[in-house]
Amino acid sequence: MAEILFDLGAEILKSLGSLAAEEVGSIYGLADELDKLSDTVSSIQAVLIDAEEQQGSSNLVKDWIKRLKKVFFEADDLLDDVAIEVKHRKLFNKVGIFFSKSNPIIYNYKISHRLKSIRRNLELIANDKASLNLVEMRQQPLLPEPYSVQLNLDRETYSFVPEGEVIGRSDDKKKIVDFLLDSKVEDNVVVISIVGLGGLGKTTLAQCVYNDKMIKKNFDKALWVCVSDVFKVKKVAEKIVESGGGEKANYLQLNAVQNDLREMLDGKKYLLVLDDVWNEDYLKWLNLKNMLIGGAKGSKILVTTRSDMVAEVSGSVHKHKLGVLSEEEAWTFFEKIVFECNKEHENSNLVKIGKEIVRKCGGVPLAIRTVGSLLRLKRTEDEWMYFKNQDLSSITRGGNDVMDILRLSYNHLPRHLKICFAYCSLYPKYFKIGRFDLVDMWIAQGFIKAISSNRDNLEDVANSYFMDLLRRSFFQEAEEHESFMQFYKMHDLIHDLAKEVANGEFFSIIEVEDTAIVPDQTLHASFLFKIDGSSAFPHSFYRKHMKLRTIMYLNSYSISVMSNSTFERMLSSFACLRVLYVGQLDIELLPQSLGGLKHLRYLSISSESIVTLPNTITKLHNLQVLKLDNCRKLKNLPRDIWRLVSLRRLACRGCSSLTHIPPGLLQLTSLMHLDFDGCSSLKDMLPGMGQLTSLRTLPSFIIGQESCISGEAIDKLNELKGLVDLRNSLSIKFIGRVRANGGRTPTDIVKRMKHLRQLSVQFRYGLLGDVDTGADLMMLEALQPHQNIERLRIENYSGSRFPSWLMVDNLGLLLPNLAHLHIEDCNKCQKLPPLWKLPSLQSLKLWNLGGLEGYDDKFMQPSKTHERYCFSSLKQLELQRISEKILKQILCPPPHHPSPLCNLKHLSLYSVEGLATMPEDVFKNLMSLQSLIIRDCNNLVSLSTNLTHLTSLYDLYISNCPLLDLSVDEEAMHFEVWGNLSTLTLRELDKLMSLPLWLRHFSATLKSIHIHGCPNLATIPEWIGDLIALNLLAIYDSLMLTSLPEGMRSLTALQTLYIAPCSSILMQRCKKEVGKDWPKIAHIPNVMIQGNYPFTFCSDT
Repeated sequence: MAEILFDLGAEILKSLGSLAAEEVGSIYGLADELDKLSDTVSSIQAVLIDAEEQQGSSNLVKDWIKRLKKVFFEADDLLDDVAIEVKHRKLFNKVGIFFSKSNPIIYNYKISHRLKSIRRNLELIANDKASLNLVEMRQQPLLPEPYSVQLNLDRETYSFVPEGEVIGRSDDKKKIVDFLLDSKVEDNVVVISIVGLGGLGKTTLAQCVYNDKMIKKNFDKALWVCVSDVFKVKKVAEKIVESGGGEKANYLQLNAVQNDLREMLDGKKYLLVLDDVWNEDYLKWLNLKNMLIGGAKGSKILVTTRSDMVAEVSGSVHKHKLGVLSEEEAWTFFEKIVFECNKEHENSNLVKIGKEIVRKCGGVPLAIRTVGSLLRLKRTEDEWMYFKNQDLSSITRGGNDVMDILRLSYNHLPRHLKICFAYCSLYPKYFKIGRFDLVDMWIAQGFIKAISSNRDNLEDVANSYFMDLLRRSFFQEAEEHESFMQFYKMHDLIHDLAKEVANGEFFSIIEVEDTAIVPDQTLHASFLFKIDGSSAFPHSFYRKHMKLRTIMYLNSYSISVMSNSTFERMLSSFACLRVLYVGQLDIELLPQSLGGLKHLRYLSISSESIVTLPNTITKLHNLQVLKLDNCRKLKNLPRDIWRLVSLRRLACRGCSSLTHIPPGLLQLTSLMHLDFDGCSSLKDMLPGMGQLTSLRTLPSFIIGQESCISGEAIDKLNELKGLVDLRNSLSIKFIGRVRANGGRTPTDIVKRMKHLRQLSVQFRYGLLGDVDTGADLMMLEALQPHQNIERLRIENYSGSRFPSWLMVDNLGLLLPNLAHLHIEDCNKCQKLPPLWKLPSLQSLKLWNLGGLEGYDDKFMQPSKTHERYCFSSLKQLELQRISEKILKQILCPPPHHPSPLCNLKHLSLYSVEGLATMPEDVFKNLMSLQSLIIRDCNNLVSLSTNLTHLTSLYDLYISNCPLLDLSVDEEAMHFEVWGNLSTLTLRELDKLMSLPLWLRHFSATLKSIHIHGCPNLATIPEWIGDLIALNLLAIYDSLMLTSLPEGMRSLTALQTLYIAPCSSILMQRCKKEVGKDWPKIAHIPNVMIQGNYPFTFCSDT
């Protein structure tokens, strides 16, 4: 990783400049030495770009870089030591006393000696520049053109693909073809992009689209150009002319080629495929696009690229993110390559091993094709086992190397992103990487280059680095919680690439024995093995790797304990640490030696044993991040926390024993993130929180019981007014019943927080008999959010009406971006807000609103034409403990009114009071509904014929409806079109005696049936054999079932049959080989039938 040297050199020069500004040199008496060091570093940095480019072909340059790196890091540590002393002096304001050490003369001598040694070593290295013929280069283009050509010289694609060669991309193809044929687009030329990881099959998908019959029919001209690495407008234009049938010519002038291009496209509706595009220069795109606007309206450009940034720069109106193949598709593809017409696939052991090998490929077609090609001629289980036990990156070495394809993506990265990507190799495969954790670690290591003197800017730049890597497909989104804690993964192949480019500087220690093979140059290490308390690292490991800058313990074992002695030895040995992450390790006691890690910037500890922090932790003046998540026994934070002057983030999420916040916290003016979410014992927020004006995130703001009772809740709320830069989520919790205080009224508490995306307001739960004092309403009136808010939750509100800002006619203009609304336990509210006017509302949850009388007379009657939203964006609706009247008002449109829920996909109904029969009109308009849940409706007798309208229904879940009879109205249920039902779950339905006849309508789609706790289920009908797609049948607690039908034999797709507990009669009938019903189920691979308690088993798994 030579990429870090240029930036590290710049950082050293920056540090020297800062020390000069502080006049540190004159205080030390080392001004001349510091000046000489600055000159030497500057002269070396000037040739580093050339050295980076030459290291691949010159071992001498590679050795020179290795020597330089060692001394550069020593210089960085030294200058950091001096900067810490400066910070210490300022902190304690001891005028005339610079050194904190007991003997400043000795300390001065040590600093002088280290500095001179470093400067001499650097001068020796600098003197070797000439012999290595290194050239000064102050700036480097992101990707020099000659180097680019060399990277991908043989990359060339064509437009043809044989029919039947492509597996698993029919849905992707259909979506892209539909976009290309869309006639509503007004522009002359429209760009559409296919974006995804290298090897996913973007080119193959583009080939399928290009050769589609409808495409050929609807476009006058189809053109295919492989752009690859070099994007020169004239060169690309020449390729387009050649693809269109023009002569291959080397045009001398751009104007000449553009004349030919315009003449070729003039008035024609064309499709142009630009395959494998890397260009991120907007001006180049604009120049090319201007040459292509002469075609007829409806012309399209289809771009394939690995980078979202390319798609954005090209002005794509639609970006199709190409995913990996499913396991089933991947196996089908592998099987086609490896077995063809041979019979080896009948060998169940080979199939089992093969499926595990395919799983290693992670659904990437190129990896599957490469591995499959290598296995075509290998037919023994031993040969296949060898492949199974190898890393994918080592399997695919050869002429068609998958890693070569992916390495191209890495080579295209700017220098500053390469080191950040290599750092990710410390994580194990499949690990969910917390975005904010990773960004904070990059900052701690000095990988982030600030583009201004503003300290806040450093975090913004780091986040932009992450987004760049995400847009270039180096990360995949794993999940995003409502709390905006974002998690990502790396694909297996990308992880292999990260380990390859890490080149020993970043090393993951998988087993404790691996500590012996950690390379000498390793500066960042992660530990993935279990520690049982007595485990200790070999003494040689401590001696050999004293310069480690990162230690991350990432093992996910539930019980992993490090002894106090081992942890203390670790802290005392690795004094250069910048990052210490032991979040998954139980540590009994934090030693005082923790305060000796003066370079530490990032500290994450999550231990249920820690009760207190050592007071020496406040000596960590460089500490930027302190994470103490889930330290459940931690009772307090350091009283002198104000000494952590560099702290940006303090996270105490889940510290349930923490009772108060030390007042010194208010002196931390650099604090940007403060998290006390889940600190259930925390009594109140600190008075004066409004002073922390740099805060960006504050997930939880607690207003204690005493503040609520005394009427000081208003003052607490007003503390938030100054925190206008808060973003992501804010949860305000009133621990006590709120009381008003005189005539004071809070206003506009969060309205100016334009970056806030989620607001949650939780009042103290009250009883129905409690008098409405109006205090809750006063608080809620003051919490009107900014119009950028996307999520809103109101819970335990005791007012009889919602705040005025929710009840206004122009609610859609006031909250145009609100996408998720959750209202819970607001039992006294009588009228609902005009929620149908919210244009962006996607999810609506109304829980326990017992006092609701419904909407007013203006229900769904828009006051203006442009406000006619009618839940047009709503996709998820949950109604719980509401009346039948409210259910009908929301789900059934008024007469002659368009369907308000035409886009609804998920509907959940819980405990709807008084609901006996589902009204016919309820489901008639839910044509897009995919998931339906009905639970705890005690009076529900029938679904009527409503299910016949749900043509898109995929998942049906019905639970605890004791009077519901699914066989009622069976004869009246006439399905006009085939359904899509795939999963059926029936729980605690006392009236269920057999499967409802209408299930036969879903014979081609129904894949799984789960029946739980239906005590009167006595038979499975013979027609179950019609369910040809059924993959899983699970029946729990149905002791009346005594036999299985003959139709079970016809369930050839059934993979799993589970019945437990069952009657002793059924147990005997299903006994393997001898039971009467065994022949009916013998073909099923996984059978588990368990008798009544205590369990007896009859299984064939």
